[in-house]
Amino acid sequence: MKRKALIVNLLLVLITQLCLAQNEWSLEDCINYALENNIEIKRQELAADLSEYEYEQSKFELLPNLNAGLIHTFSSGRALNTETYEWQDRQNQDGSFGVASNLTLFNGLKNYHNIHKRKYDLLSNLATVEKLKNDITIILASSYLQILFDEELLEVAKSQLEVTELQVERMKKMVEVGSSAKGELLDMVAQRAIENLKVTNAQNQLEISILNLTQLLDLDSVGNFKILKPQGLKIVDLTLPKVDTFYSTAISNLPQIKGAKYNVNSAEKSLAIAKGDRYPNLFLRSEYYTRYNKASINPLDADPTHPTMDYPYSDQINDNQYRSASLNLYVPIFNKKQIDTKINHAKIALNDSKYKLEQAQQILYKEIQQAHADAVLAITN
Repeated sequence: MKRKALIVNLLLVLITQLCLAQNEWSLEDCINYALENNIEIKRQELAADLSEYEYEQSKFELLPNLNAGLIHTFSSGRALNTETYEWQDRQNQDGSFGVASNLTLFNGLKNYHNIHKRKYDLLSNLATVEKLKNDITIILASSYLQILFDEELLEVAKSQLEVTELQVERMKKMVEVGSSAKGELLDMVAQRAIENLKVTNAQNQLEISILNLTQLLDLDSVGNFKILKPQGLKIVDLTLPKVDTFYSTAISNLPQIKGAKYNVNSAEKSLAIAKGDRYPNLFLRSEYYTRYNKASINPLDADPTHPTMDYPYSDQINDNQYRSASLNLYVPIFNKKQIDTKINHAKIALNDSKYKLEQAQQILYKEIQQAHADAVLAITN
């Protein structure tokens, strides 16, 4: 079994390496693969799914509930017969069943505010998913460009080494005929060693960059991983808009800002829910149940103390029906400041969410400033 498992694992490794060797990964391939397989994105999508279920559940909280119950009891020994109110020593069977329903008519609009809170929580989690996808896309693009840059550096280093090799061979011939000093040859050999080291360093840097990209993609093996070099790229003149123009567009569209705003909205609804505990609660309750007992006496019997007529369970169930409907009012008067404490906690959470929104906006503005400065420097150079 161990040998068979080893062979299977080796085949899987070979298949992975063959797939990597046969395919060149474009930037689009890398991004699509990461977005489909990244574990962090999958986990955040699960959080969004949970938020969606909670949002749907909050809507159903407006509806009444309906529950049924059934009890059947076997008993023996001395017990009170609830039908005749006599103590008897006997075996007996009795039971009851019914249904009950409750409907919240008013509870300080907490259910209404909870629906909106769950909606904002869902939108916030969806925005977080989009932010993760954007972040991973940017990181992958940066790693992809780094590989292209390192490949160019390696090609330049190899070209320079080839030129130096030719110069060394040329210098050897000149030394042999006496037209150049041997010291010049030694200087050229030393330069070749330096160029050879540059090639080695460039090769190592390229391998590290490839390793970084494959790790970002969560690939099991680097293998002969290669990227597809884009063709037909042209450098065009580009006039960059001002920082404030970028910022006004970004603050309206980027998911991290949207998510922070949704968190503020959710915190506002949490505060409204906490304040709802100050209001009276009004519930409507309705019940229906019936009962039966083996020891029951038929009310039509002429002599209840010496019953002779059977009292079937079906008749008992029909005769013992009970229905009720009630309004229940709950008025909070004093709850050891628990309601005030919840409200204060909700206020603090709301202020914190506002600070987080402001902080996210500041971070975004700084990132745009830095990216704008880097772009201007790249264009001018």
